[in-house]
Amino acid sequence: MQELQLLIQQLKEKGVKVTPQRQAILSSFLGPENKHLSAEDIHLAIAKTYPTISLDTVYRNLGMLRDIGILRELNLGERRVHYELTSNIHHHHLICTQCGDAQEIHYCPLKFLDQDKVNKFKILSHSFEIFGLCEKCTKKGGLL
Repeated sequence: MQELQLLIQQLKEKGVKVTPQRQAILSSFLGPENKHLSAEDIHLAIAKTYPTISLDTVYRNLGMLRDIGILRELNLGERRVHYELTSNIHHHHLICTQCGDAQEIHYCPLKFLDQDKVNKFKILSHSFEIFGLCEKCTKKGGLL
């Protein structure tokens, strides 16, 4: 619950109205299994409590939360975008092409680039995802 209060405080600091629906969207990301969610995942979860909330409203709120820096978009190799809470811990992902599982890796390949070139280039953002098969799908005999 303390994590939700911190997120609500961030909304207030950005001058964004704190609505029950926005709180529900943010709460969706706080469970251990809910790190990388699509708008459809969130809509399905919160429509039980807010049956009149539309998928379009969820998309608009996710876009706003992304724009103010609370969420970031992820490309997990699907047609739909996923979101995760922006954290202070920089990380990338290992993504299983069979089951869709996304595991965080807590190091950055930029450290291995030629620092002379990197220092002469102003990097605004970057992403690095590795696609393959997770251990579980490899054991099942999964194919690419």
